[in-house]
Amino acid sequence: MPISYTRVTWYSQIAAIVLFVAVFCVGFHIGTLKAPESPIVPTAPLVTAPVVHEGKVIAAAAYSCPAGRYISALYYDKSVRIILSDGREFMLPQVISASGARYANADESFVFWNKGNTAFTLENNATAYDGCASK
Repeated sequence: MPISYTRVTWYSQIAAIVLFVAVFCVGFHIGTLKAPESPIVPTAPLVTAPVVHEGKVIAAAAYSCPAGRYISALYYDKSVRIILSDGREFMLPQVISASGARYANADESFVFWNKGNTAFTLENNATAYDGCASK
């Protein structure tokens, strides 16, 4: 009896079912494999510990403010040292910010915020130095 390749036999039906089940099982197994985890980049907590080692200065800026006041800033990797025109000096760790760079002391009673060439400070949630810009 000659072999007919167009005729559906019970062998071909069983082969199709076995192939379908095998592909389903392999796909299910691959889908359940745990993907390699991407490295998690830690973000700074809302309030960081005091900065002990500043490291290398990565940038410096001088901000002129209204009424002849100024803010001088030395930027480190995760902190800033600022000197205000009234003589006060602060070393502030970087904290979370939605926009720009934000630095604050532990209780956030003093905050220095800069974005682009502008900067301002908050003291006890009130603006202290505002409208400051670097050249």
